[in-house]
Amino acid sequence: MSADPRRLAAVQVLVGVDRGRDLEAALEHGLAGLADPQAEREVHELVRGVLQWRARYDHLIAHFSRRGATGDRRVRTVLRLALHELLTHERTPAYATIHQAGELLRSIRKARMVGYANAVLQAVRRHIDQGGGDPLLAVRPLFAAPDDPVGERARWWSMPEWLVARWTGRLGPEPTEALLAHVNGVPPVTLHVLPGADVDRARQELASMDLTTTPHPAHPRALVVEGRCDRRTLAAVLADRRDLLVQDAGAQDVVDWLTGDGRDLADLDAPVIDLCAAPGGKTAHLHAYLGPDRLLVAMELKAARLGRLRENRHRLALAGVAIVRGDGLAPPFRPGSCDAVLLDGPCSGTGVLRHHPDGRWRLVPETLATSGRRLERLARTAADLLRPGGRLYYATCSLEPEENETVVETVLADRPELEPAPADDGRWHRSWWPWRTGTDGFFAARLRRRRS
Repeated sequence: MSADPRRLAAVQVLVGVDRGRDLEAALEHGLAGLADPQAEREVHELVRGVLQWRARYDHLIAHFSRRGATGDRRVRTVLRLALHELLTHERTPAYATIHQAGELLRSIRKARMVGYANAVLQAVRRHIDQGGGDPLLAVRPLFAAPDDPVGERARWWSMPEWLVARWTGRLGPEPTEALLAHVNGVPPVTLHVLPGADVDRARQELASMDLTTTPHPAHPRALVVEGRCDRRTLAAVLADRRDLLVQDAGAQDVVDWLTGDGRDLADLDAPVIDLCAAPGGKTAHLHAYLGPDRLLVAMELKAARLGRLRENRHRLALAGVAIVRGDGLAPPFRPGSCDAVLLDGPCSGTGVLRHHPDGRWRLVPETLATSGRRLERLARTAADLLRPGGRLYYATCSLEPEENETVVETVLADRPELEPAPADDGRWHRSWWPWRTGTDGFFAARLRRRRS
């Protein structure tokens, strides 16, 4: 029996990501030979699962490797994949998973490591059988470390230990556990019915296309898709719809809170700029409030992200949106020429890690300070674009103060012409904590340029 093409494709994608390749690019390359949509879905699930639980599987490899865990990237990838199946795919017989691991190693020219992999995987299988058959319950005691609760938490929840230590120190053990559980949950597919469109009508039309949705309890224009929905199906459903886009309920709430449900934008006459606009979800949200007769400039630097921005403008028919390729640190606009600037800046993304299973492994402690300094520069540039009375809407999908509170406090101190602009709820900055909101994590702040 040869290696299963789906497993082999998953190994190729995972090795590419492990070598630093972008996940989407690696998936596009790895799925090129699979014409079956079901096979593509299975590869997606395997890749996501292995990336998400990588540290958990590495701990088991180290525990059951009598001669020491292998340092070979490709062998370790095969072992992670097999462990993922052993622990989460109850319908796949253990003997088939272990046999396929050997075939995969032969396919990638690592036949000499078949014996080692077989020994590790058979030891894990026996441990699971002795533990009563529930794989996760059986292996959980192997992670116990009473003298190292942070390390135990990091290994079990499969997160960088420095980040778990950081969250534990800031938030406390219980909120950190809740946050880690959220990060490792399956994110729902959430649709945004853009302002001006009828939510009930959208639900009925989606139901006629066999897509059942449930309104989000806290966000009236957010529809949560029930059951599984693959990319192809979703793309087909949304292809001709100008009132819908895929967007987390929290992201919708951020723009609503920043703009006072659009009321802040009602009486403006100068341009509004979305300084780091791709992929365009918040641009579409702003456009719905501004209308087609107001100029909204969506700016983006990177060519690939610019392409996604153009695709969304075309699909959603965003008349009045001008797309400009440019650097947010040197925008091609005259100082003092804008009524409002949205800066949804590039950040660590710790609030949206559940959507990006590879993202956690790309973060290092230095990421936060570096990102914070870049965001400070962007915020200063954005402030310089404002007319007197103009608004600066600052947002990130980060949970870290270096990218959030520290940035706005530094910019306020550095730009005396800026002041906080409290919303109707009395707050001028706000955090969306995922384990409380049930959404992704965000930070937002409302600033205003003084009129005098």
